[in-house]
Amino acid sequence: MKLLKLAALATFALALLLPSALAPAVKSQSGATEAPTGFDNQTNGFTDQATFDEDRAAFEEQETVPEGLGPVYNAQSCAECHQNPVTGGVSQIVETRAGHSGPDGKFVNPPGGSLIQMRATDPRVQERVPDGPRIAFAGQNPSAGLTYQIGVMGHDGGQYGFITNGPLVAGEAQKRWPTFSPDGTKIAYHGSINGQWDIFVMTSDGRFLQRLTTGGGDDVHPAWSPDGTKIAFASRRTGNDEIFVMNADGTNPVNITNHAVSEDNQPAWSPDGAWITFARTTSTNTEIYKIASSGGGGFPATQLTANPGVEGRPFWSPDGAWIVFHRNEGGQADIYKMSASGGGEVKLTTAAGLDQFPAWSPSGTTIAFSSTRTGDYSLFVMNADGSGQTRISGNFSSRDLSPAWSPDAGETVRTFRGSLNTLGDGFVECIDDITFQIIANQQPAGMQGTFVRVPILEAEGCNPDVPSTCPTGIGRFGWKGSVASLLSFSALAYKGEMGITSPLQPTESTSLGRFVGFGSGFDPVPELEDPATPESPFGEDVEAFARFMRSTKAPPRDRSLVPNDANDPGSALFDQIGCAACHVRSITTAPPGTMVNGFTFTVPEALGNKIIHPFGDFMLHDIGTGDGIVEAGGEATRNKVRTAPLWGLRTRDRLMHDGGSSSPPSNGGSQSFTINEAILRHAGQATSVRNAYTALSEMQKRQLIKFLKSL
Repeated sequence: MKLLKLAALATFALALLLPSALAPAVKSQSGATEAPTGFDNQTNGFTDQATFDEDRAAFEEQETVPEGLGPVYNAQSCAECHQNPVTGGVSQIVETRAGHSGPDGKFVNPPGGSLIQMRATDPRVQERVPDGPRIAFAGQNPSAGLTYQIGVMGHDGGQYGFITNGPLVAGEAQKRWPTFSPDGTKIAYHGSINGQWDIFVMTSDGRFLQRLTTGGGDDVHPAWSPDGTKIAFASRRTGNDEIFVMNADGTNPVNITNHAVSEDNQPAWSPDGAWITFARTTSTNTEIYKIASSGGGGFPATQLTANPGVEGRPFWSPDGAWIVFHRNEGGQADIYKMSASGGGEVKLTTAAGLDQFPAWSPSGTTIAFSSTRTGDYSLFVMNADGSGQTRISGNFSSRDLSPAWSPDAGETVRTFRGSLNTLGDGFVECIDDITFQIIANQQPAGMQGTFVRVPILEAEGCNPDVPSTCPTGIGRFGWKGSVASLLSFSALAYKGEMGITSPLQPTESTSLGRFVGFGSGFDPVPELEDPATPESPFGEDVEAFARFMRSTKAPPRDRSLVPNDANDPGSALFDQIGCAACHVRSITTAPPGTMVNGFTFTVPEALGNKIIHPFGDFMLHDIGTGDGIVEAGGEATRNKVRTAPLWGLRTRDRLMHDGGSSSPPSNGGSQSFTINEAILRHAGQATSVRNAYTALSEMQKRQLIKFLKSL
């Protein structure tokens, strides 16, 4: 039951930094000895050989659905991604990461995170990188007793499913009227709780629910302001429906219509945030009005329609020129659009039945709506002129209502991440945090590595679902340095790569935000799938994976190519042009007895005071190949990736974080251009090193690349 690809790891990130005269050496503590190396499936001494072999078997074991595999996953065992030339090494496997830039230019994860799973146990939940916006809706979920839950689908109706699956808080039942926040990371809706409707907000994968209102009457129809700071809604707390505006955290609700002789509901903001349209019901009719978003008083509502029938769900076009709405008259409902100032009405639908709840796409080219034309309510889309009306739902739930578009154009930031060696990672875990600070301080200004502090999931007081509750350590594993400990790494990879939950990762992965866990009909195994036991409080498998990695030897050198670094010209060039400043040759682990990982792990004799030669600093750098994905460290790390440790480089056939460069066998021959390509891809903080490399003679380049092939 394993895998271990997590923020994946793959391969090569050469060069970076300063001339050899300035290249730092992290000095050894007194009595430090060389860490054992070898591709021999032998323990480094952290465990005995019998335990090592047992743990290696667990690392290699292929998971099955009855054991908890999936429903979405990348591989069936840790060894699928970490296997060359022995278990724990590299492989050719890559994973997919994706996201997009929000309105403020900052990175936004897809629902459920940036990892896009390659495989699924059921084709209905197969993940694909979304190539357009999503549509949220309220539908009757068969898995939740046909209560109305919040679902999502692709703009074309694909990747359809529910992100809620029953009560999220005690007493909550129905959920309706979803609306995305302007950055797409949250969804607000109104839900019934103990017989009263209130406004809730959750992340776009159905987690981290907040109840925003607890007024004395029903609160319904939430609508985010364009800047995301406010939410408009309708409330009966005054005795009749009024339009209120509150802060996005639920504070300071203000009645902006204050019109006691009518019922006002279904608010929608204009794109510039200046106006709110709504449906007003009087003693004679229901019409569309608009009011300044700053409120009533000196800003009375303006009536925009004057027709027989009942009108509702006004929605502004993204350019602010049109308002789309539905009109119900004589048992027939159709979609119309009109000028934002009223008038110029255009009837867009004419099919028999009820066409209702229109919503404009963020591009302004498409309108989604609910329709009964084919039976019960299904979702349809049409062009903004009413042409091309197409059904996109109807086969999953019995009723789909009130569609709402996500504000993005799909996940346009995309990258591959290659698997990387995990051999010797026990030594890496035992590097004291202060050592990383020393390394960074020794690097030249403008070229220093960035380290980020990340949660230690196994630390006391940590709630794994709320990382802010966790003690932290300096991240050193994963392409974004997003993991600090091997127990955390094992748990994150077990769930992220194989879909198997454990005490440190208790919540099942989603399929692009859609709930696919136990009770969804896709996952037959209740959480936790790798449960705690008296002997293994973090899960038997998770602990076996971490124990195995802590017991592996570091990758050895190929001394047939470079018998001695001291008199090898390629080794000298490696230092001379500045590679060694980032690809640090030698680091010494903390002394035995040192407490690391938030005081959860004591450095043992087998791992402590050991000299390793990773040819990496395990920190983040911007070398011009950054993948645009944010995991830890915030927006400042978006275009930074962790320096790839070059130990074991000769076992890799795909180089750089994305596997975008490939290397032939390390035979010392002339076909070394792919390593050359990898070096030439370096830019940003590594520009001076790349330039120094390009200035070398062809003979010197061959000497340097021969040295690299010995790693």
